[in-house]
Amino acid sequence: MKHTLWGSAFTKNPSSEVLSFTAGRDVKSLPACDEALIPYDIMVNKVHCSMLEKQSIISHEDAQKLLTALSDLEALWRKGEFLLDPEKEDVHTNIENWLTEKLGIEIAGKIHTARSRNDQVATDMKLYTKEMAQVFIDELSSLVDSLQKLSITHSKTIMPGFTHHQHAMVTTYGELLKSFSVMLQRDCQKFSAWNEIHDESPLGSMAGYGTSFPIDKKYTASELGFNSAFKSSIDTVTNRGESETDLAYSIVSMMNHFSHIAQTFIILSTPQFGFIRLADNFSTGSSVMPQKKNPDPLEVIKAKAAYASGQLQSLIAIGQANFLGYNRDSQWSKYIIMDLIRECIPTPQILQELIESTETHAEQMEQWCHRNFIGATTLMEQLCKSYKIPMRVAKIIVEKAIKNSENKHKIDYNTLINACNEHHISCPVTKEEVMKWQDPHWLSDLKTT
Repeated sequence: MKHTLWGSAFTKNPSSEVLSFTAGRDVKSLPACDEALIPYDIMVNKVHCSMLEKQSIISHEDAQKLLTALSDLEALWRKGEFLLDPEKEDVHTNIENWLTEKLGIEIAGKIHTARSRNDQVATDMKLYTKEMAQVFIDELSSLVDSLQKLSITHSKTIMPGFTHHQHAMVTTYGELLKSFSVMLQRDCQKFSAWNEIHDESPLGSMAGYGTSFPIDKKYTASELGFNSAFKSSIDTVTNRGESETDLAYSIVSMMNHFSHIAQTFIILSTPQFGFIRLADNFSTGSSVMPQKKNPDPLEVIKAKAAYASGQLQSLIAIGQANFLGYNRDSQWSKYIIMDLIRECIPTPQILQELIESTETHAEQMEQWCHRNFIGATTLMEQLCKSYKIPMRVAKIIVEKAIKNSENKHKIDYNTLINACNEHHISCPVTKEEVMKWQDPHWLSDLKTT
């Protein structure tokens, strides 16, 4: 690594994206929230202007001048030549001031007819969050597809399953990856459900009590790509931030699942387990310990999940006990959701690349499948199925056999027979059956669920 204090032992160093994911906030500041809203506010202005002309609220000539100016402004923004002035308070005021300087107040002063900054910013935020939700869906779908393919590849790669951090029953690495894909599919559904619930345009609700101008809210909703227009202007403004809160819940659910995946990979990659090995370019080093290869991206995912939960709680609290209409405290929902999205949106791609590059140690996984009586549950089930021993009795017999086994990893035949005799159970089980019923490959193939 050229600039860091570690990396000489690495075969491949982390990419700039990985370093930004793990340490970006240490050295970079966040952009102003309204910078992200510039393209959406220009779009909303254009559609609102077209509606004002359509409804004969402003003239065709004035509308065309406004639309041309807005297109010029968009071109400047795309070239990086339109910057927000903090003295002008927000993106809406910056744009209206720019239009006024270009066209004069006689024309530019008409752009805000039948509109408030309340419905304007709410519409901007709806457009922004709709686009971000789709990004999450697309990134999650890619990760799910990758996990499903890897689960098929590793469908026969046996490994121990765990409960209470102890051996439980035999499973496969493929089943583990499949479980990840299933939980993330639910997250895709949550983002889609969020969009279905909140796919309404707030434009036209003004300050919460509508307008006397003959606007066409259905037209603006359709032109902006919304499924419908708002149903209640009071509800739209009073509950500003509700859609952000619901989106945050979807993000938190996703991040909680990511934190589960991260912790699982951290533990399985430790020298004590040695089931997997993270690629060097998804690890970081130490400034003093030469041997260190730390799973920093995974640990950062856990931290981001905790951060996301805190942001969700803040959004919930901001939305509580509001009096009707707009109150300035609801504006903080914008800052919180935008910070949350910026923090979490790189995670699906980082995690996908990490998982795809992870090395699997199948032999080590299999060795662990011969330890700590991992076949005991299936042995118990086979005694029930093959010899009609009641499940509870079979469990007691197997528990006694475990207690008395000299081999501390599997139940031997003689110990099992002695346990049966001790409980006055005549069981014609064979030595071959006892061994087969504890064989990890046989156990894996036997599973029905």
